[in-house]
Amino acid sequence: MQSEEYRECVKDALKNLVEVNETIYDSIVPIAMTGELKEWSKSVPIGEVHHFDFELFRNCADINVQKLVKLIEEVDSVYHTIKNLNAIEMEEGEGEME
Repeated sequence: MQSEEYRECVKDALKNLVEVNETIYDSIVPIAMTGELKEWSKSVPIGEVHHFDFELFRNCADINVQKLVKLIEEVDSVYHTIKNLNAIEMEEGEGEME
């Protein structure tokens, strides 16, 4: 049986994994926008907002984008494995991966 302190440490680790993936994703966008998606990016009016589906980046040919996509997928896998192994439910706002 795990102590409550131990479970809280595991939850903190899970929250950190969510933050890691957000940081990696935030790195992918500018790489794609200045590389493979540069022409599209230049055609978008300043101030216009777009939401990108992760599939867009999965389909990019850029090797750097692909490496970062694979890293996000690996971190996501580790997150779910740790969460399931420890039967942890993350509450709203605590950091949940989709």
